[in-house]
Amino acid sequence: MTLIIKYMQTKNVIQTVANVIKITSLKKGDVVKMIESTYSTPESYYAVVLDMLNDGEKTYLELLKYKKSYGSVNAEIKLYEGTTDISLFPTSIEELKEHFGDCIKSIEREIIDDKEKLQKKIESLEKAKEFTSGELSKTLSEVEYSEIEQSKFIQLQKEKQEKLRALSEQE
Repeated sequence: MTLIIKYMQTKNVIQTVANVIKITSLKKGDVVKMIESTYSTPESYYAVVLDMLNDGEKTYLELLKYKKSYGSVNAEIKLYEGTTDISLFPTSIEELKEHFGDCIKSIEREIIDDKEKLQKKIESLEKAKEFTSGELSKTLSEVEYSEIEQSKFIQLQKEKQEKLRALSEQE
């Protein structure tokens, strides 16, 4: 029995199935999805075009890049030379909302929790300051008490129990 195994290159499949997208014009304020090739692997970002510079010989592109990272959104301004290996693709506001939506909700929940924690700390600090400044002690008073001997206490307890028994017998 002979087993024939065929290997398929993913690169070819992706290239034959994907649509080719080419940005024909770019201006300040455009939102793009970008792929930046780094030393290890390509990374995906969403970016806003801040500026485009061209002196006739060299071209530069200044972008404000956004990336999701463990429940937060990191932003960075970066200037790219025209020879830098990046790929830009068009994107939509809906795609941005979908990509960053969960992260934004998570950040909002964390902010609410942090506000509540901060408010509790502020209240605790105010109470501690009031207590240590002596302001609170002006409204405090000592407990009133009377001191009696043990034998007198036992006698009072017996009298109390006799009165309770007498009342329960009357009913």
